[in-house]
Amino acid sequence: MLSGSQVRYLARESVAGFRRRTLTTGVTILIMASSLMVLAVLVMTTLNLGHLLETARGGIDMRVFLKDGLDQGQVAELQPRLMRIPGVADVQWISPEMALNEFKQSLGDDADLLSLLDSNPLPASYRLALTPGARSLKAVRGIRDEIAGWDEVGDILFNQEWINVLERWTYRFQVASLVVGLLVFLAAIFVISNTVKLTIASSAGLIRIQKLVGATNAFIRTPFICEGMIQGLLGGLLAMGMLAGALHVMQGELGGLVVFSGAQMAGFVLLCVILGLIGSWAAMGKYLGLQGDR
Repeated sequence: MLSGSQVRYLARESVAGFRRRTLTTGVTILIMASSLMVLAVLVMTTLNLGHLLETARGGIDMRVFLKDGLDQGQVAELQPRLMRIPGVADVQWISPEMALNEFKQSLGDDADLLSLLDSNPLPASYRLALTPGARSLKAVRGIRDEIAGWDEVGDILFNQEWINVLERWTYRFQVASLVVGLLVFLAAIFVISNTVKLTIASSAGLIRIQKLVGATNAFIRTPFICEGMIQGLLGGLLAMGMLAGALHVMQGELGGLVVFSGAQMAGFVLLCVILGLIGSWAAMGKYLGLQGDR
């Protein structure tokens, strides 16, 4: 159990390095803040691209075209059956007339060509809106396979290529985000670790004296670990401040952008403190060979 004087000593030593090495510590915090800001921008970019991909997935639907000659009872009975399928969020009836109007709108200036038709060739159909969890290619195919065997169904269409593109880009972005995020994470630990190593090297004489008078490894280690955590805290706060300032300046050009909430910013700063802890602990273990208290 530490005495009050020991606690006060550890607290003083945890911040003493900032006074003794103001320039080195300041440069270290700036480098850390720049690295952490890159990580924050990457995370925010990930959130926004994820939001865009999910919005794009919202346009994925399925058209179930019915066979000719069905009576109203058969057509009406299909809607509740479709709604009971897992993954189907909504079912909308599209009459042949509604389908023709949609087709005219899609043709734009060429819609007059449809006046050459003697009759409406488009069949009645149901448009199926899918739940977010059912917008993958596997889920859509599962719904299609279930409906395809119904006697009333003539054909089923869904934008398969669009789903393929979304899934391909989602995977690529997730891999890229993981790689870049890991590199930035390791870079932050490297910067903190090497800064603590310099601190330890400059304090080698003091450490030898502490060990001669019986100080434990934990007692020696604590100020350096606290210093690394403080560096992580200041680096995280500076990174969040720079990011918030940049977003404020560009808020007119970034309408609709998904930004960090207050809780997410606090969580990011906490992550930076943990990075400082990991970096300083790694430096102590590797540089001094401190494997445990004795």
